Amino acid sequence: MNLKPNYTEFQEEINKRQIDCLIHFTPTRNLFSILENNKLMSRAKLENLDIEQFDILDYVQFTDDVRYDDKNYINLSISSPNTFLFSKFRQKTKDDFTINWCVLKINPKHIYDDKTLFSVTNAASRAAKSIGITGDIEKFKMLFAQNIPIPYGTRANIANKYPTNVQAEILVRDIISSESIISVCFENEENLAAAKGAMYSFDTSKFVVDKEIFSPNRTI
Repeated sequence: MNLKPNYTEFQEEINKRQIDCLIHFTPTRNLFSILENNKLMSRAKLENLDIEQFDILDYVQFTDDVRYDDKNYINLSISSPNTFLFSKFRQKTKDDFTINWCVLKINPKHIYDDKTLFSVTNAASRAAKSIGITGDIEKFKMLFAQNIPIPYGTRANIANKYPTNVQAEILVRDIISSESIISVCFENEENLAAAKGAMYSFDTSKFVVDKEIFSPNRTI
């Protein structure tokens, strides 16, 4: 991982806000390729390497404003899932017994990866594009601003470790090593047991039950 030239400024901001993880949610079946390849990969990387992975965006039809235009990036959120989008995915798939969900907690060091970009809201939205999606420290700090000129851009009483807009994104280029995965979270013991059973040939020591991360209170 190559660092941004001013990475210490990012580290100071991360420590000040007590940001302990980045978040990526995915259907549990995608853990197979993540564990097998020892990395989480962007859609472009998966396609280039001809690695088969279940793409929820191909399964569930949404309007264009929740589709991501750049397949070269892995879309992450800060401290909690993008609950707006996560709830939509879960609602759309609730009747499909083959789809369960897990939440990956990822080391926040990828914030200061030299190619990482920041978006104040969903990166595919007009609002994000009008403000700009860049990788500088000013844009990172803007994610936590008191007032951002976007819908739901007022901070109110949100805790320090959460961005102002729940759809704010950290865009990591290409690959995140499995070593950066802090934990793989499941909503209940049943889903945890099923995932461990299905992936018995892999190291599942990072698999945990964390109900709170599926529906976090951002004021705490």
